[in-house]
Amino acid sequence: MDAAVETFDTEAVAQALDKVPLEGWLIALVLLVAGIAVVRVLMTFIKRTLGRLPIDRALSAFLISCAQIALYVVLGTIIADQLGLPVTSLVALLSLFALAISLSIQNVLANVVGGVVILTAKPFTAGDYIETDKGQGEVESVDLMYTHLATPDGKLVLIPNRELSAERITNFSRHPLRRMDISVRVGYEHENARVTAALLRAAAAMPDVVREGKQAPFATVTEYGETGVQFLLRVWTPTGRYWDVYYLLLDAVRMELARDGIALACGMTRVQVEDKGERR
Repeated sequence: MDAAVETFDTEAVAQALDKVPLEGWLIALVLLVAGIAVVRVLMTFIKRTLGRLPIDRALSAFLISCAQIALYVVLGTIIADQLGLPVTSLVALLSLFALAISLSIQNVLANVVGGVVILTAKPFTAGDYIETDKGQGEVESVDLMYTHLATPDGKLVLIPNRELSAERITNFSRHPLRRMDISVRVGYEHENARVTAALLRAAAAMPDVVREGKQAPFATVTEYGETGVQFLLRVWTPTGRYWDVYYLLLDAVRMELARDGIALACGMTRVQVEDKGERR
């Protein structure tokens, strides 16, 4: 860095400026005015182009800022060359300064790159409920530095984008339907057909359960254990109604089994769900 600064001779720059004739200054002024006008036209075109693309507003603003800086750097280089300034050493000096700054703020830049990856790949969007190694919650917003999560207990968690872009992300809101598996164990004294019928009646009592096709309610025996027979009830429900159905279906299963005089094996009742998601 010091060697690069030494190679940039300020006295040579001053001498070069002294040698510039009036005509050269006028040409440089014309180039400056024309260059600013061209930059503005190009920026307008870039903004309109990005506005038509399906990209996040934060990413669009970041790309616009980068383009504006690059265009003005090019304009400055052209004017310096017109004035006879040592452009090569100037560019080298600016490059080294940029490198020094980037090293000092590498974590910030890593977050920005992570934000660009998230905003481009879109593994989630605002309003989605996600789970990561750093926590889970509803995505409030995604900017170039942090992803903002609102947790079920009312907390706001800010996760650096550089960490989030490299983690496993589970998005519970991406698909319109979610599956729920409820597993119960009853004694051998009860007929299998009666138990599965009671489970299907419990599913039929739910207003937000898919009833047709491959995702219709399904009940079957999954295990003959030492303490009883284990049954599975599988249903699909809209993602937005998942936990409402979850709690209602638990009560409905218990009621329908009791209505037929079917007792649950003590300590062996459990509920399995395909994924975790938000618990109210």
